[in-house]
Amino acid sequence: MTSETATLDPPGSIAIVGAGPLGVEAALYGRFLGYNVTLIEAAGVGHSQRVNYELPLPVMPHECLSPLAVSALHAQDAELLPQTLPMTYQDWVEKALKGIVAGDLLEGRLRCPSRVTKISTVPVELDEEDSEEDDPIPPDFRLELTSVYGQADPLDSEAVILAIGDSAEIPLDFSLPADYFFRIGQSSTGDLAEDLKQGRQEIVALFAGLAGRETLDLYRPRRSE
Repeated sequence: MTSETATLDPPGSIAIVGAGPLGVEAALYGRFLGYNVTLIEAAGVGHSQRVNYELPLPVMPHECLSPLAVSALHAQDAELLPQTLPMTYQDWVEKALKGIVAGDLLEGRLRCPSRVTKISTVPVELDEEDSEEDDPIPPDFRLELTSVYGQADPLDSEAVILAIGDSAEIPLDFSLPADYFFRIGQSSTGDLAEDLKQGRQEIVALFAGLAGRETLDLYRPRRSE
């Protein structure tokens, strides 16, 4: 949650934890708006879906990819967009999610494997001009990252989005709710289509709040001229 005044102009920095379907979608949405996005994943893109790899997707093919995802895949390379949309979980991860992360908008923005072990707040170092402003500058977030080799590599970011559901908890050194700190995909219904729909609604609301524009919705079809 954020307060009504907790806005962030592009290219503000956003750290997104979890490269599952909603984490990848949030990263893509943020990049379409011009934010400086870092996507952090402990195991691999779409790793949580691997147990279902051989199963057919329990949704209509067009429901597993947002309009932004389809646009990103097609813009990168028309051949990346299958002639038929993903029909299995494996297709979804290997052909779609990994293709999006490898595309122009998110290329080089995935930090994997990296596990977030703690999130704290750190004061922002102000220059002389900023220090004279009346409104206080909110602290940044510091994410403590650990690689599979045990190397520590902290990352500072102005906003954080957790896209890891309820199954994983990360220690925080601040109280919730906190401005610029979000969680998406917490309310799983067990219905993939509904969960994706709800998650995308949360992403829309989140970025509309950051932009200070209630009507901002990149999924809404453009009006024809």
